Amino acid sequence: MPMDRTTQPDTAALATEVEDLMSAPEPDGVFRDSRECAGALLLAALLLISPPTPRPKTDTK
Repeated sequence: MPMDRTTQPDTAALATEVEDLMSAPEPDGVFRDSRECAGALLLAALLLISPPTPRPKTDTK
């Protein structure tokens, strides 16, 4: 069954739908403070450069 391509689509409904989609509010995001990130980075660096835990000496006689 061939389509009738001579009729014009309803552009008014399509235009309002596109406008509604373009003006949709953005979702709330979780943004980190730069001081918070710096603190986490400092903590990670301190944990990486900390000395290893001491191990008991084995008795080799």
